[in-house]
Amino acid sequence: MSNSLKLSWDDSLSTGVPAVDVQHRYLIDVINELADAIEYNKGRKAIGKILNMLKYYTVWHFGREEKCMDRYQCPAAEINKKAHAKFIETFERFHEEFLTTTSAEDLALRMYQELTEWLVKHIKGVDGQLNACVHRKQTKAN
Repeated sequence: MSNSLKLSWDDSLSTGVPAVDVQHRYLIDVINELADAIEYNKGRKAIGKILNMLKYYTVWHFGREEKCMDRYQCPAAEINKKAHAKFIETFERFHEEFLTTTSAEDLALRMYQELTEWLVKHIKGVDGQLNACVHRKQTKAN
């Protein structure tokens, strides 16, 4: 896996909410750590630590983001909650498989590919709708 396959932040991923954007940047950093662990054969223990971090941070982040969407009365709030629940379900399945597999690196690569694809699509498609909601609320306030 080369650096070109790693995720990088750009303005197309901005939600208009600095705190959410910082959290997304951190998620990207952690997912890129997974890419490094795979590429440099850091082994099962390193991959396990990254997956545990992703598991807990993602749940924490999703809660914050959902409250933010509710606060800005974003029409995508329900879709967002459902997408998060489905993601957590998928991640749990991956995590269970990781605990029982003998081929952690292969599983980690599949996870990396699915996580990066989901995250980018989700941020651009669902979370990105926050931007209009934030601007609408700011316009009403002025």
